[in-house]
Amino acid sequence: MEQKKGDCSMIIDCHVHAGELNKHYPVWWIEELYRVWGGVHQWTYDRPTMSVGERLVYQMDQVGIDVMCIMTSDHRRVYPNDAGPYTPNDFMLEVKAVAPDRFALTGSVDPFRDIQGSVREIERCIKQHGFNAFKLYPSYDHFDPRDERLNPVYEKLVELDVPMQVHMGWTPCKNAPMKFQHPYLLDDVGARFPELKVVIAHVGWPWVEECLAVVAKWENFHVDFAYWGWFGAEMTFQTVKRIGDLCGYDKLCFGSENSHTHMAVGMFQSFGDVANKLGVDPISPENMEKIMWKNTARLWKIKPKAGVKKKAAAETS
Repeated sequence: MEQKKGDCSMIIDCHVHAGELNKHYPVWWIEELYRVWGGVHQWTYDRPTMSVGERLVYQMDQVGIDVMCIMTSDHRRVYPNDAGPYTPNDFMLEVKAVAPDRFALTGSVDPFRDIQGSVREIERCIKQHGFNAFKLYPSYDHFDPRDERLNPVYEKLVELDVPMQVHMGWTPCKNAPMKFQHPYLLDDVGARFPELKVVIAHVGWPWVEECLAVVAKWENFHVDFAYWGWFGAEMTFQTVKRIGDLCGYDKLCFGSENSHTHMAVGMFQSFGDVANKLGVDPISPENMEKIMWKNTARLWKIKPKAGVKKKAAAETS
C-alpha cells in the first residue's frame, strides 16, 4: 500500500526538559549524560541570549511543534552536598509565561527526600498552578518504584487524575543504577494502582520487549518515544507499529528529548516513506494523529488552540 509523507494537524511533544546550564544542570553532569554524543549538547547552549522559554518556542517553530510538555527534575539527594541537577517546579511557571498556549507542565519530585512533602508538592503544583502531569526518576534518584512507601504518591496522582511519567531505560549517567531501569518494575505498581495513568519514557530502551509486555498488560500504561531520534526511522517505525498493533495506538505518545527535537519530528513524519520502502502497511493517518498529539492531549488534559503554531511563527519571523 502506497502512502505519501503526510503532515499531522498538530504536534504535541510530551517529553522536553526545561532548565539552564550551570543554574539547573551542572556542566559536568550534562557532559557525562551526553558523552556518547560528544558532551554538552546543543539544547543547553544554543541561542544564549534567549531565555529558556524563548529558546523552546524558537525550537518549536523551527520544526512545527504546537505545544511542549516541559518537565523538571530533582537529583540533589544522590549527590554529595546536594550538588546534583535540580530544576524547581516553580521555574516552569516562568517558562510558561513566555507563551502560555505553547507549554504544558510536568512537575517532578524526588519522593525519598520527603514522602509526605512530595505529596503536598504534587497537590500544590496541580491545584494552585495547573500542572498537567508529574514525573518520577527511579534510576536517577536511586529507588525501586515497587517500594510501598511510595503508595501515598501514587494515591495522590490517582486522586488528582494526573498521569505519572516515569523514566525507564538506560542512561549514560554513571550515578544511575541499572537495576532501577527495567520496565517490569512497574508491573507491581499497575497491580496495586490499576487506575493510575502511567507513561513509560523512552519505551524503556533497551528493554523494549519488557516495556511492550507491561504496557499490553495494564490498560492505563502508555509509552513515549523520547530519545529515539538517534535510532533511525526504520527501527522506530517498526517499534511504533508493533506496539500499536499489539497494544492499541491510544497508548503511544510522541516525545523528543530536547536535542533530538529536530530529528524526531522529521523521523515520525517520514513513516509513510518507511512503510513504502519496507513494503508493509502504513500507520493510518488517524493513528498518526493519536501518536503525534491526541493521546498526549488526552492524558495531560491539554486543549490546544487552533492556529497557535501559525500565529507564533508569524510573530517570530
